Amino acid sequence: MQHCIVVADDDPTVVNLVKMRLGMAQYTVVTAEDADQALAMIQTKDPVAVILDVQMPGGGGLFVLSKIKADPKTRGLPVMMLTGERNAETVLQAMDAGADDYMVKPFLPDALLERVSRLVNKAGKAHIPATWEI
Repeated sequence: MQHCIVVADDDPTVVNLVKMRLGMAQYTVVTAEDADQALAMIQTKDPVAVILDVQMPGGGGLFVLSKIKADPKTRGLPVMMLTGERNAETVLQAMDAGADDYMVKPFLPDALLERVSRLVNKAGKAHIPATWEI
C-alpha cells in the first residue's frame, strides 16, 4: 500500500523532482499549485505528510500551515516547509506555527526523502523506509 503525501508548490520543476524521488520510495504524491488546492487535497486524500512552499498563490504555505494546525482533524499531520526562503524570520515563523521541518531549495532529493521518512516515522504513520541511492 502506498502512502499519500501532499506537495504544494507552484514550481513544476520542484514538484516533478519531489514526485519522482518520493514515488521511487513508494509514496503516492498528490500535488497542488496554490493554498486552496492544498487545503482541498489535505481534506480529501488523507495524507501521511504535507510539503509546503512558503511562496505560492492563494495565501502561501504559512497560511496553509496555520489552517492545518488549527483543525483538530489535521493538527497532528507532519508538515515540512520546502522553500527558497532562507531568512531567519521566515524559518522562525514556520516553526512557531507548527512546521515539523524546514528545508531550503535547492535540495538533494535523497536528503528530502530521508527527512520526509523521518517525519512520517515520528508521527507513527505506516511508512516505507527510506532507501539511499548513490
